[in-house]
Amino acid sequence: MPFSKDLYENWFNIEKSIMKFDRIFNKVEKFDAREMTDPVNHERREKRMLTKKRERWNENYTYFFGNLSEEEQMYRDYFETDVEFDIEDDFFDEQMDEKMIAETGQMNPNLYDFQDYTHKVNAHEDYGDIVEQKIFKYKYRQNADDLETYNRRNARMKSRFLERAKNRDPTLE
Repeated sequence: MPFSKDLYENWFNIEKSIMKFDRIFNKVEKFDAREMTDPVNHERREKRMLTKKRERWNENYTYFFGNLSEEEQMYRDYFETDVEFDIEDDFFDEQMDEKMIAETGQMNPNLYDFQDYTHKVNAHEDYGDIVEQKIFKYKYRQNADDLETYNRRNARMKSRFLERAKNRDPTLE
């Protein structure tokens, strides 16, 4: 299938964005339905959340770091013990999203004939330089390989990197 690399990268980023949006949406739904999902602990949790909110506003403790908002802080206060035991890590979630995208097989670069569409009349092979092609291949290697092959190659790449780092010339540092 003829395809441009830009379109492929946009599609990949859109898939990741949709998965992130789904996670955020699920958190909002969980927070909005908090009274119905855990009625036994609701009163205690709600009291803790409102107490901490009052303290933030009355004690002038309204500094939010890491793109937090009052609503996000209320969510964290309400689900404090849940968040402690099941840490919400955006980096890990993003890695899992990329793994899920790769497992679908739709984003396998081998399925597409990457062409340069800057010429309107004749679509032709991409004349990008070899380095650009290698970077693209490296960037989307997880989508091109099955999970076992990807993990094996990635482990080999990391071990070789560490070996090279041990033997690095100190004058270069």
